[in-house]
Amino acid sequence: MRIRLSLESRLALLFGALFGLPAVLLVPPVATFDGPSHYFRALQVAEGRMRPEHYSDTAVGGALPRSHVDFVNALWRSYWADRNLGTLTAWSALARETQGHPGSTRVEFTNTAVYSPANYAFQAAGMRVASWVSPSPLAAHRAACLGNLAGYLALVVAALELLPRFRWGALILATCPLSVIQAASVSADAVNFAVPLLVLAGAWRLRDGPARAPAAGLALVLSAGFVTALLKPTALASLACIALIPGLHFGSRRAKVACLGAFLACALAAWFAWNRANANVDVARWFDPAHPPFSEQKASFLANPLRFARPFGYFLTRDLAAQWPHMFADVGGWIPPGLHRALFWLSLVLLPGLASCGSWEGRSDWAWAGTMALQSLAVLFLTALALWVSMGTVGMDHVPGLTGRYLPFVATGLAAAGAEAWHSGLPRLRRGLSWAALAANGAGLTAILASIASTTA
Repeated sequence: MRIRLSLESRLALLFGALFGLPAVLLVPPVATFDGPSHYFRALQVAEGRMRPEHYSDTAVGGALPRSHVDFVNALWRSYWADRNLGTLTAWSALARETQGHPGSTRVEFTNTAVYSPANYAFQAAGMRVASWVSPSPLAAHRAACLGNLAGYLALVVAALELLPRFRWGALILATCPLSVIQAASVSADAVNFAVPLLVLAGAWRLRDGPARAPAAGLALVLSAGFVTALLKPTALASLACIALIPGLHFGSRRAKVACLGAFLACALAAWFAWNRANANVDVARWFDPAHPPFSEQKASFLANPLRFARPFGYFLTRDLAAQWPHMFADVGGWIPPGLHRALFWLSLVLLPGLASCGSWEGRSDWAWAGTMALQSLAVLFLTALALWVSMGTVGMDHVPGLTGRYLPFVATGLAAAGAEAWHSGLPRLRRGLSWAALAANGAGLTAILASIASTTA
């Protein structure tokens, strides 16, 4: 049976082909945010070791093949110590040199070792396939990036096909330069955005349907929700939309309460089972041994939780607006400063397109709009709290490290809420702004890839 995808899904796949595939080849290996740590964790999962090794509260990782570790470490020294991003030829030569290094070595990648295997399933699958063909660490990296890109696009297309409305808004956010570049890397950020998006889309489709949907639809949403619970400790807040699925899809209201109660219990059990081992991991001191112990900040917060109100308020009023350009295209320090300025202006084109992406007739679902807004704010609050407690110090009046790359799903929920509240009128203007936003994404990706190609190709 022939499956005809929506225009939005076909555009998402086009972006993946036109920009994602070249990014796999042209972007320097492990150059994206926390690239080495993501690579090591994906490699660990590819080798079948789901749990990392805890050496101390500031050192979590495992023993990995020396050939891969030496390759990544040599690249990292070249990038940041020698200020040399290298070329396709240089990366291949380095991979040939290190792939013969025997044995294994202990590596600490504490900031990603705390992530569950669910964050790295696609990257690990790519690495596993590559290992059957070649021992090259460069081949493993590229296969991991291809696996991540393919998995991301599959999840995004599934979400776009399920969404009853707001497809253009989801498409705009899923194809912005940061999202595509992260998807074409070994980063877990792509999955951290796409799986909750699938939950949102599936729950919205079930809520919007006038009749009882097949059981497979409900099973998909709950399965994606279960995986979401394993992605990040703060991701649980993104499951609130499941509560709005009508009782008819469960058979009755009583069955809904029982089913969602069982689901929540299983999700919380999985969340607790994975995260309890990492409760005392001090990521800040892994980055900086001089950083005060995490236990001091945690004890200070538990003694007076209201003290977090000031740094969170500071972020909302002083820092949040400035993170918009970073959410659009802050792919890392490997692009020149002048390009960052151009990307800033392109991000301003994206904003009105996203704000006006709703264009349909019918009454607003205020319960859904309100839940989307509250859910997004809850995710933002928990993310800010986690960073402030884990990376901050006693008395700190701002949230450290909360940058735009943490915000795509927050922006998705808020934009969906806005679209549901205001979605009629000015259809031609709305469509024009949506296409302009998509064009801004394409222009930003073209500029990034052209800039890096001039150095690495």
